[in-house]
Parts: sequence; C-alpha cells; structure tokens
Amino acid sequence: MNFSKIILYNLKFLGMVINELRNYADKKPLITNVRNLAEMSPLRLNRKRKFDPSLTIDEIQRLLDVLYVEAVSLNDLVASLLIFLTRIQHPNEFKVLIRDKVSQRLALEIPNYPELRKINMEKRLKEQIEEIVKIHPICKEQILYMHAFFKLEIDVSVELLDFAARQKTEEERNNILNDLRSMRLLLTARMMRNNIEVSDKFVTDAVLRARRRVIDVLEYHFDLQSHAQNN
Repeated sequence: MNFSKIILYNLKFLGMVINELRNYADKKPLITNVRNLAEMSPLRLNRKRKFDPSLTIDEIQRLLDVLYVEAVSLNDLVASLLIFLTRIQHPNEFKVLIRDKVSQRLALEIPNYPELRKINMEKRLKEQIEEIVKIHPICKEQILYMHAFFKLEIDVSVELLDFAARQKTEEERNNILNDLRSMRLLLTARMMRNNIEVSDKFVTDAVLRARRRVIDVLEYHFDLQSHAQNN
C-alpha cells in the first residue's frame, strides 16, 4: 500500500470536512456510531480502465441531474404528506405514491433512466418517507424538520459524488466511497450549521444511504460507458 497516496487522499477529502467544521471549533466533540459503520464491509467499484478514470465536467453534471431528480421527488413526496395531513389522513400506503412521483420526474428529466436504478431511487425515498410517517403524532413541523435533514443528506451526496468522480485513480475513488467517518463529519457539520438535531441512528442511516446513492449513480455512468464501448 502506498502510504503517501493515502496521506494525500486524506488531506484532500478531510479538507472538505475542515471547511465545514471551521466555525464549530468550540462545539462539543462529534459523536460517531462506530459500531454500525464498522459493520459495513468496504465496497469497491470494479471498473478497470487503462486511462484516467476521472469524469469530465459534462459527465459529472449528467450524474448530478440524477441527484436533482431524487431531491425534487423528495420535495414532491413531502408536499403530498402535508396534503394528507390537512385532510386528517395518515399516509399508510405510500409505495405507489413514491413510484408515481419518481416516474413522473424521470420521464421529464432522464427518460431512459434504467429500471434497476429507478427502483433503487424509490427504495431510498421509501426509507426517508418511512422515517417521517413513523413520527407520532405526525405534524407539519416534524415533517418539515425531517425534510430539512434529508435535504442535507442529499447535499452531502452531491459533494461526495463530485469529489469521488474527479479522482484520477480507482483506488482514490474507492477510498473516498469507503470513508464513512468523513462522510459523517460532513453531514454532522451541515446539521450544526442548520441547527438540526436527530438521533444517532438517523445520522448513520443517512450516511450509509448517501454512499449507496453515490455508488448507484456512478455505476449507472459506468454501465452507460461499457454499453457504448461494446456497440
């Protein structure tokens, strides 16, 4: 293992964390759920290429468009929850609602998005909405509070995707995608900035979901590239 590369990688990635935490030096130490994160095995994107694997600006923008669709779909779903609330209804069945919202947004923004990736997006949104509807009693303030937290999760996903996609080697990219501690620090710093507090489990779930989201979008890119090369 090339330790100089590891040190350089840490300096780059943790530099983002330092920027996020700069104004919070007097805050109490951040608490990490080491046990849950340690249980996650390293995940690698096994895409061997003979040239610089970093993505172009245009390629990165196309992937950010996918995250935009997911973010807007979340907004749509939260709006629907608020409508349910005004009708004094509890949204017990929302699987169909999620599928419809995602399909509508993808049809407008990315018509040929693969079904597998679409299903993965629906699963992530389902996890988020489930956390909201578990709140008892459910109310407008709690819905909007959790929505704000989930938007921070997507913000971290955007930052992570952009940074990982620019790496010059697969090793550097995989190191970033496996650095759960730094992802958690990025999310927690954003929470502090926005005065948002949630349970440690929510933070851990959001970090793991952000990583899954970025990996899924990157896999989508590499699948497209592989298909183009084979045709």
